[in-house]
Amino acid sequence: MGRIRVKNKESLYKYYTLFTTMKINLRKEKVVSFLKELTIVTTGVLIALVISNFKENYQVRKYHKASIETINSEVEANYSSLKGVIEKQMQLHDTLVKYIETPILIGEIFGRMGGLKASELSNAGLDLYKRNKIDAIDFKIMSILAEMDYTSNIVDGKLDRLVNFVYLNILDSSKESKLIVSLHIKDVLNSEKHLLKIYKDYIDKNIEIENNKKLLTTSHQKVTPDSASL
Repeated sequence: MGRIRVKNKESLYKYYTLFTTMKINLRKEKVVSFLKELTIVTTGVLIALVISNFKENYQVRKYHKASIETINSEVEANYSSLKGVIEKQMQLHDTLVKYIETPILIGEIFGRMGGLKASELSNAGLDLYKRNKIDAIDFKIMSILAEMDYTSNIVDGKLDRLVNFVYLNILDSSKESKLIVSLHIKDVLNSEKHLLKIYKDYIDKNIEIENNKKLLTTSHQKVTPDSASL
């Protein structure tokens, strides 16, 4: 009877061990299966994120490129317009100085010169660029655009003071009033020339370099087929 008990105990231990092993293996299989599913889900999420980020980055780059192109066109237009205006204002100033001691009215001098020329400068590019994604912004360009906008506002303020004074003294022919007008014009010109230099520096450093890159790329594309045929 004692041997039977031992044998039953041994069998029971074997069954218990087998059952325990089965439970452990089952848990392992569940864990492995869970990890596989988790890996699949995680991989799918990562792929989706990569695709989403790629699309987003593509849109950012596309928007950034469009912003830069708008800014470049705007700066070139502002530069050309302001350059012409400065020439006209300098002629007006010289004419005013020429007749400073004559009885000719201030209004008559302005009439002879076709009035006061002022450039309508556009700074929409700065607003467009500021809406860009922060990680795509070139802060050097942003700084230059901000300086353009700031200087442009200074020019507008000085022009307003000039126009207001001329309006109040348009029938005046005194040397003193003409001298004040000439000083106002010189003050406007100083800020306009500074703004013109900012535009010119931007064109030289950014637009000209970009145009040269495009020319090199175009030249390379033209040369490559010929080289290949040789």
